Amino acid sequence: MKKKTVTALALALSLGLLAGCGADEPPLTASDYILDPETCETSRGITLGATPEAFFDAYEDCSFFTSTGGSDYRLLSEDEIPFDSAVTILVPTFFVDREPIVPAAFCKENDISEADLIAYLSAADYLSAHTVEYRYLTFLWEDGVVADIQSVYMNYNEEGAN
Repeated sequence: MKKKTVTALALALSLGLLAGCGADEPPLTASDYILDPETCETSRGITLGATPEAFFDAYEDCSFFTSTGGSDYRLLSEDEIPFDSAVTILVPTFFVDREPIVPAAFCKENDISEADLIAYLSAADYLSAHTVEYRYLTFLWEDGVVADIQSVYMNYNEEGAN
């Protein structure tokens, strides 16, 4: 069940990444997903109680996806996010052979359609030649500040193969 949920989430977010990410937009690195377990602080200095302004200063160069009230994740601009209600923001990156990828550029380089990215990355023959990882930070917002942060990691070679 967990495998299907994570794969579905990765598919939805990767399609959003493809829609909202230019080839020149730098992805996050693996160190950007480090979360201090004692202080609950990200490597970019965001911690519990952080404001939207601090979040956008830290992650302005990233694609992120927003869910309001449990809705599907969507790309929203800063001024569209209703921080006064319950909001979840995800900041995702795919890694191939430990290097972050920009999905649109990766699809172009590998001559695949954007809709086929997950199938391509999770195919057994691709996974036998490459390491594919998916990382994302989850920021839960309540009353206009960060209330919880999680760093999630999925190794497709172990969990996501078709």
